[in-house]
Amino acid sequence: STLTVADEVENALSYYEFTFVSEIPKIYSQLERALGKEVSSAFLRMGQWIGGDRDGNPNVDASCLEYAMRSQAHLIGQHYLKEIAFLVRELSLSDFLVNVSDDLKKLVQKSSDTNPHRINEPYRRALVGTAERITATFNALENFGKSAPSQLAYSDPKQFIADLEVVRDSLETYSPQALADGRLNTLIRSVRAFGFHLATIDLRQSSDKHQEVIAELLKVAQIESNYANLSEEQKQSILISALGDIRPLVITGHQYSDLAKSELAVFCTAKQLLSLYGHESIRHYIISHTESVSDLLEVLVLQKEAGIFTGTLKSDCQTKIMVSPLFETIEDLRNSTSIMEAFYAIPGILGLVKRSGAQQDIVLGYSDSNKDGGIVTSNWELYCAEVALSKVFALGSTQ
Repeated sequence: STLTVADEVENALSYYEFTFVSEIPKIYSQLERALGKEVSSAFLRMGQWIGGDRDGNPNVDASCLEYAMRSQAHLIGQHYLKEIAFLVRELSLSDFLVNVSDDLKKLVQKSSDTNPHRINEPYRRALVGTAERITATFNALENFGKSAPSQLAYSDPKQFIADLEVVRDSLETYSPQALADGRLNTLIRSVRAFGFHLATIDLRQSSDKHQEVIAELLKVAQIESNYANLSEEQKQSILISALGDIRPLVITGHQYSDLAKSELAVFCTAKQLLSLYGHESIRHYIISHTESVSDLLEVLVLQKEAGIFTGTLKSDCQTKIMVSPLFETIEDLRNSTSIMEAFYAIPGILGLVKRSGAQQDIVLGYSDSNKDGGIVTSNWELYCAEVALSKVFALGSTQ
């Protein structure tokens, strides 16, 4: 039978439990030992574009994106429950023998665990309550829109981490020997790195598809009937105007083409997934074949239609997903610096990027440049583009 995107998702995730999920927390542990202090922020996270890469694959759509995210969440949710179950078995300390913190007592009171065998085992009762909340959290994510979420569900990973830290802090104060195997600290590091989404899903589409959708939206809205044949300056003018207007381009009730409906559905689904799984669940929108500034602006306009880009370019706009150009051919690599300089010269763009996390990812393509110019030329042009772009942003950071 024909392989599907779902098969690709499942195949990739089959490696996670035995590789990244177990190994990334170990890297943080080694770093903490070397530094002699806790690393409280996760700078090393996983990312992939399976389920979000539509470039050249028409079978990848909004449902694939949702399936990929839910599958990832299911895997990491099961991992958390398994680790909590191990901790419940290990932390059998009785309050007849050890003291516990006031915060842990409060955590115990929130637990519905009334098992008489654990009545004097506060850590076990607290962790059983945590397991209940994690189960409720991932059930709520799985059944979003189908039923009201349980009040037990965590609203974000930080709440989960806070409960685990209550357990850890109490143990460090009163029973530090119980932390010797490191399982609890490993779980805390895992939640910081993987959240409720496991890995960031990058979205990717070719610039010509964006142009086709934008052209259709502008024609239906009676703004411009021949967008694709406009000059670059004219395209930029229309797109900047759209980003400066709070009103959407999409006309309610109009029957758009299958391409337009499919592309807009991806943006709308991405917005919903961001609200469910957190801002780290989808961070990048990669634009294949970026050849001009308008290629970047088109994606911002499509984000605006879905509510991912909010505000206007004239004032306090923000976007939840950064626009990441992919420069692929030799010509595109040579033009990359001037394109990014022109993009950032547009009034409002620098403020947009700063308010949206102050990050800018740029992807340099070795595949098409290799086909275009050969191995030696490709590597040289990649190096030149990398150096030139670094200088542009090093200069911009001082402004």
